[in-house]
Amino acid sequence: MLPEVRSADYKGAHTWDEVCAHLPAAVSAVREAIGFNVPEGEEQVAAYKAAVCAALDVDAAYGFSGGVGDSGTVRLGSLTIEQGHGGSAYEADVSKAVRRALSGSGLLYQGLG
Repeated sequence: MLPEVRSADYKGAHTWDEVCAHLPAAVSAVREAIGFNVPEGEEQVAAYKAAVCAALDVDAAYGFSGGVGDSGTVRLGSLTIEQGHGGSAYEADVSKAVRRALSGSGLLYQGLG
């Protein structure tokens, strides 16, 4: 079972009331990075909570949009610019923030990648 992230764990730039509704998406983003790994011990639990909070902060930076409307494609007339790998900037930013928070914790999934 994953640790519960509570208001006391969140140290971001927003209030807990602003971010708590977005907690399920943040937990999902972290779950994607850790696979079936479960935090054990104080350091891994702290890294897990930091990763969830990092995902919350990225979502806040995108206006709590969950990445909606961030297709990764920009069109100007006949010029189309697409972000690589078909992903969105939102997804890339969340992934980077989560992985940064989990780095060195032993929680990052080592499988397919």
